[in-house]
Amino acid sequence: MPDYCEYSFSADFVNRLRKYVTSREYQDVATYSKSEYWQHFSDVIDIRFLDNKVMLKGESGFYIPQRKDVQKRVKRNVTKLIREPLSLIPFLRRKIGMQTSEIKLLNYFDAFDKVMGHDRVANIVLSPNRINFKELAQKPGIISSVDDMRQQFFAKDKYSLNAQIVEAYYYYNLLSGFLDPTSIKTALEIGGGNGNLASLFYSSMDNCTIINVDLPKTLCLAIVFIADLFPQAKMLLPHEERSQDLNHYDFIFLTPKQIYMIEDNTIDLAINTDSFQEMPHRQISEYFKLIQRCCKKNAYFFTSNRVEKIPCGPNNQQETSETPTRFSDYPWDSANEVLVYEICRLKRLVQLDDVFIRLERVKK
Repeated sequence: MPDYCEYSFSADFVNRLRKYVTSREYQDVATYSKSEYWQHFSDVIDIRFLDNKVMLKGESGFYIPQRKDVQKRVKRNVTKLIREPLSLIPFLRRKIGMQTSEIKLLNYFDAFDKVMGHDRVANIVLSPNRINFKELAQKPGIISSVDDMRQQFFAKDKYSLNAQIVEAYYYYNLLSGFLDPTSIKTALEIGGGNGNLASLFYSSMDNCTIINVDLPKTLCLAIVFIADLFPQAKMLLPHEERSQDLNHYDFIFLTPKQIYMIEDNTIDLAINTDSFQEMPHRQISEYFKLIQRCCKKNAYFFTSNRVEKIPCGPNNQQETSETPTRFSDYPWDSANEVLVYEICRLKRLVQLDDVFIRLERVKK
């Protein structure tokens, strides 16, 4: 269980957040919006207030990078080692070259360099039907290596890179190969966790409004993380009244029950990564209808999710009554133009379960 992340804000912002966590919008969640997996992980999210401070703790979806505070990091690692001395064994085995399993997986940092560098271990096929990473790496604005990423990381003065930030830059690279990020004026992210990808998009796009739809408690993670990164950003919280057009805001946070607020034909890019796979089928279907309704003609829809996931409880052992969630069975709209549909080259180097990526151009 991670420690609390502590943030200091103005009294006004803390008061706004307090009102949200006591609001009807925070409590009002449809029963079908949460799988058994997310019923558990939503419950373990904890948010506390102390004067002008906000403290957060969670597990799944809680992927905030470590702050650049060496003393605190050393203290945290020493404390963990005292509590869990056996956790040192895998680290030592890796350092001396001993494999911990028959299949040796890469970390996200090495995997990113292998794929973007077209290393043979990535097994990249040069085909009109596959992403050409040689060409992609040469495009302006592409992050072609982790070293390049460290130099251009939008929060490098405050945070260290983590696996989820590396993954966010990878997806940003893929999208940049097919569309001009500066042309995106309104983006919708569904199930964005603590907001790593949304933060990258905001820092890289010009005058882009980002709508973040997620479970009420998970939204707290993104609201706090993004407010800390971009204190001048105009944010609309779920319980707050719309005073102007949605495009007036930089970030708009909505719960699943509020997606009706998103107007038809207003979205340039819709995204879901690593969370459709955790949702009940009814919720997935509802979000696909939302995407088709609110995206403009010729807008883009990008998703990255497991090829198959058998719904389980929080320990990933005991199956639930929900039938398996399969990427190929998502309610795709046959009218849309498929631009990319392949196994994710990054994910196949870091985990055993295959992940599909798919990019569509929405047709009306």
